Amino acid sequence: MDGKGSYDVGNTNNGVPVDRFRMIYLIFGWLGIGTLLPWNMFITVSAYWDYKWGTVECGGLTDANVTLCSRPSPIGADKNDEQISWNSNMAMASMVPNVAFLLLNASFGHHFKTTPRLLVSLIFVILLFGVTCAMTKVETDQWQDNFWTGTIISIVIININSAIFQGGLLGLAGKFPPQYMGIVFGGQAFGGIFASVTNVLVILLGVDPPNAAFFCFLVAVLFLGTALVCFLVATRSEFFQYYLDEKKVTSTEITNVEDDTTDDVKGKFLQNSEVEIKAPKQRVLPWNVFKTISVYGISVFLIFAVTLGCFPAITVFAKSSNPESEWGIKYFIPVCCFVLFNVGDWLGRFSAEMIQWPKPGRFGMFFVLALTLLRLAFIPLFMFCNIPDSIRDYTDGMSFFNHDVAYVIIMALFSLSNGYLSCICMMSAPQLCDGSEAQTASSMMVALLGLGLGTGSLMSYPIKSLL
Repeated sequence: MDGKGSYDVGNTNNGVPVDRFRMIYLIFGWLGIGTLLPWNMFITVSAYWDYKWGTVECGGLTDANVTLCSRPSPIGADKNDEQISWNSNMAMASMVPNVAFLLLNASFGHHFKTTPRLLVSLIFVILLFGVTCAMTKVETDQWQDNFWTGTIISIVIININSAIFQGGLLGLAGKFPPQYMGIVFGGQAFGGIFASVTNVLVILLGVDPPNAAFFCFLVAVLFLGTALVCFLVATRSEFFQYYLDEKKVTSTEITNVEDDTTDDVKGKFLQNSEVEIKAPKQRVLPWNVFKTISVYGISVFLIFAVTLGCFPAITVFAKSSNPESEWGIKYFIPVCCFVLFNVGDWLGRFSAEMIQWPKPGRFGMFFVLALTLLRLAFIPLFMFCNIPDSIRDYTDGMSFFNHDVAYVIIMALFSLSNGYLSCICMMSAPQLCDGSEAQTASSMMVALLGLGLGTGSLMSYPIKSLL
């Protein structure tokens, strides 16, 4: 190992601790899965939300003065307005607070200690997601509007805490070698696979949508609990503490020892404190950092704006070319939309971590920006997929890509490019900055990523209205 810029599991030089058995590396990946797991679970159980927002007619009372409600339209019928708009509403409730708190983290996060910030936010996510899990067992037909409002509020609060956790984790990863940022992003993508595959497995068990959502949410709560334990374990590691760098005494602090202190006392102070003597930290100028990473920042913003503008707000409306088959009714969207997107996203991020091309630099950043701009083509491509005319307002009869294979190819390219380009941006930007500016660069990139997500969620409404 050669300073903080390189990574070596088996050796140590210059007194730098070793990440034995890659334990901290793997924990970063585990935590990465947890950062977006609530969002992934919310969007994956689309059948559950269709059930909850299904058309309900209430009238009359039972002997116990309980209002009678019925569902005249079975699941699978034409969607009502609430069902059609839910994905966009959920994206708004998720991403607007997410963006706000990622920006706050980028601006003020460095004023707070990293470990308590991550722990408190993760605990709140676990508790609130536990409530979401419990609500799947509650019949809400008689107070559907109030449940809608409560669910939106819950999503907002969950995503505030998720943003605090995600921003803190990625800012922390920026202090470590580049591979650690890569594994966090790989973990985020794998979290999507975990959520979507869990949903498909539950569907295969033949359970109804509320029970399927219950099992999915329960798995998420248990997983987040293990992530909390893993993080506590990581904080006790010498390797983690070395890169965290919040408890070391700098040379400027040492000079504050009284001048008349004897050399012997100073020696004991250094020995007992186990400090690392470093040069005084240089002042970080955020605007200079932003100018350095701006092209990568614009790229990551556009990547996620396009992704959230399409997925899942539009992609979930596509129908199989065999809509009456069991495949078309039960599995087409869970597999070809959610599983395929998340697998492709993960493969893209994993490939970026392994290949790390194009390298950070002028050519690399503008090449990535060019590929990012090409992704704008996915908006019309998904709009021309096999979406029923009942969903369309202005583009009746404009389903040009009707076969399942066409949808699969478009989704595969969409997801691979999302994962690869976003990971390259997030790994490359901090490398353009000096060590003292790397965490600020990471936090800015996370904020721009979140801003892209928020913009994409806002775009989902006008894009949907163009159908």
